[in-house]
Amino acid sequence: MKDMPSALKDRAVFAGWIAALILIAALLWSFSFPFRADCLMRAANKVLISMEDHRHLAAPVLRPPAGPAPLGCWYRLYESNSLFFVFAIMREGILVPCGAEISDEGKIVEIIPLGNHARQVMNQIPQGLIQVYVRRIESAAAAIIAAKSGRREG
Repeated sequence: MKDMPSALKDRAVFAGWIAALILIAALLWSFSFPFRADCLMRAANKVLISMEDHRHLAAPVLRPPAGPAPLGCWYRLYESNSLFFVFAIMREGILVPCGAEISDEGKIVEIIPLGNHARQVMNQIPQGLIQVYVRRIESAAAAIIAAKSGRREG
């Protein structure tokens, strides 16, 4: 490295630092999933209780579907084998937190706005936008259900 110009060495060291920081951030993000999922589950359960909803989240699904899936977190419902997906709909730059109860067949039973603001703006969200989220969630739910039934049979 003695023959390398100092500017090139500086750039290589800088690139190494950036790569190391990105690697550390990725590791922290992936290893903190159980903690983040539990925090989100507690917050969603508090909202469901305040809404006097009978549904309560029991445990996160630790193996989300492989491949393209919507951003959010999958849970099992308490006293049921149904899935529940907590996600956010993007509406004019504002995140609207929602939950979707998914039947055993992989179809969305109901989309529940999680919070007062979400309930207020839910009627203003175009049905076309909601249908995009519904299709993505249902296709990811089908992958989870297929994986679950494959483990039972296999």
